[in-house]
Amino acid sequence: MQPSLNLNHRRDYLLILFSCLGMLGLLIRGTYLVINGIDYFNPSNTSSLASSVMDALAMLFCAGLILPMLVYTLRRLKGKAIPQAGIRPVKFWQVLVFVVVWVIILIIGTVLASSFAYGWIAAAPFFLIGISLPILCILWVGVSGIPVGSRRRLWTVFGFGMVGSTVAAVLMEYLVIGVAILAIGALEASNPALRTFVDQIRSQVANANPGDVENLVTVLDPYLTNPLIILSILVFASLLAPAIEEAAKPAVIWFMGKRLRSPAEGFVLGALCGAGFAMLEGLMAASGATQLLGFGLAGRAAASLMHIISSGIFGWGIASARLEKRYGRLVLSYLTSISIHGLWNGAAVVAVYGSLRGITQNTLQLDLPNALFLVGGVGILFLELVVMLAAFPLINRIMRKSTQTADQSSMKSDIIAPILSSNARETNGLDSKSN
Repeated sequence: MQPSLNLNHRRDYLLILFSCLGMLGLLIRGTYLVINGIDYFNPSNTSSLASSVMDALAMLFCAGLILPMLVYTLRRLKGKAIPQAGIRPVKFWQVLVFVVVWVIILIIGTVLASSFAYGWIAAAPFFLIGISLPILCILWVGVSGIPVGSRRRLWTVFGFGMVGSTVAAVLMEYLVIGVAILAIGALEASNPALRTFVDQIRSQVANANPGDVENLVTVLDPYLTNPLIILSILVFASLLAPAIEEAAKPAVIWFMGKRLRSPAEGFVLGALCGAGFAMLEGLMAASGATQLLGFGLAGRAAASLMHIISSGIFGWGIASARLEKRYGRLVLSYLTSISIHGLWNGAAVVAVYGSLRGITQNTLQLDLPNALFLVGGVGILFLELVVMLAAFPLINRIMRKSTQTADQSSMKSDIIAPILSSNARETNGLDSKSN
């Protein structure tokens, strides 16, 4: 018995280490952002300070979201019981209330942020709620009625998705970008004309005002319209980045192995990982849109749905492979999640490209190519959003039915096999222990 208990505690200590390092890293980054924003503060343009402070506030908020993981793990080390995380099925009127409250929050936050120079300070709470409320509602719709395990398990998987998966994905994406830079550097060394071209771009970007987006776009316009550059951006945004992020988001599910109870549970855990990833990414991305807070938060809500549903599908595939050796599901679910994510990113790139071309032409009228890019990109985004909104409740219903028909006697602990005992047992996710 003792080796198993020691193994339990080693994993507890690892969770404590992860949570402490995660909170420390977020707080350090938040502090750096505040200091950097104050150093480069320009009284005539407060947008830079607003972005830094809002981003720092997001880091503090995310650090707070890791705290439950630490608290529940400490409770387990003390031998205290950890309650189950039952999520009741959501009703239509509850979703409607969420949406109405969220819209009101968007309106109030946007009005406050644009009313006066430092309105973003008053809008800060609405910024946090405007990001987290849709994620909470989407999760409720997608995972309600499906067993999750203990509350520690819920917060742990969410925390891994928010910090561990995000950091892993960013590092891998930087690695890809680094390889591309090295390749360009190698080409520069053997091609003087290419070196001159790259140096020219660097000089123009360095001389441009980073806070003047229109001026920066004008400088980069000759390169943004280059088909090879556009193709490179699309390949990275629509293929490489989704492949990396979708592999990283639910990676923690692999370590649960056969302690998973069903493929449906893998879907829930994957959705939780996607929600954590969407939380940190959304807060960082929307912090720079203080002047258009409502549009920024609305866009992040839609992107959060994409992250949650794509990660949930791959989590289902991982659990199917681990429990039932159905590796075809694993491959199919991974390709599906990449397709959902890649189509979303690609459509966004096309829409942004169309709008930026309009800005560089200094005209209020869109020509036919610009209109096709903008309307086509936005149209694909809207169509995909509608499909995901319709599919997510349906997937939840299918998963709930599969858990209801599963053999309840085959349920096992999620991380640590339960120790046989005549006493009552707690086998709720990460918190399997003897009383």
